[in-house]
Amino acid sequence: MAGISKTKAVTHSYELSTWQPFFQAMITAAGALAGLVFVAVSINLDGILKGPKFLPARAAETLATLMLVVVSSALALVPEDSRLLGIEIFVIAAPMLTLSTRSQFRHWRANRADPAVWHIGRTGATAAATVPACFAGISLGVRWGGGAYWLVPAVLFGIGGAVFSAWVLLIEIMR
Repeated sequence: MAGISKTKAVTHSYELSTWQPFFQAMITAAGALAGLVFVAVSINLDGILKGPKFLPARAAETLATLMLVVVSSALALVPEDSRLLGIEIFVIAAPMLTLSTRSQFRHWRANRADPAVWHIGRTGATAAATVPACFAGISLGVRWGGGAYWLVPAVLFGIGGAVFSAWVLLIEIMR
């Protein structure tokens, strides 16, 4: 890398104060999007409840993913050791990954006739955030393997997946 030494990049992985502007922006974006998703679910509640069986779970997973982004970003702003942040993020992300995967797998087994794209989209929307968040938690906890850099895909894919799911919950169910 031109202009950035390897040592400096590694240092930034665990020096959380350098990440404050990024996490502040992510809290704002995810918080606003969570509000919009909540409104979308409220507006289309009848369609969500009467539509395919996975829609209520997808709505909950979407809000949970956004809350993962908000909470992990907020925790990253608290002046604390990066190891403690890693433990906190892992304690939040791992159960979310486990519960959403179990719910999605049960739905897939019970509804094999549903289009594969429904299953892939739903799984991808949550896993794209929760898997890197788990890696971030582990990496920050052991101070090896990228640290806070794992939070970048976790929060960006979390927001992206939520936008995709919001589209499904707001527009696609109307077709």
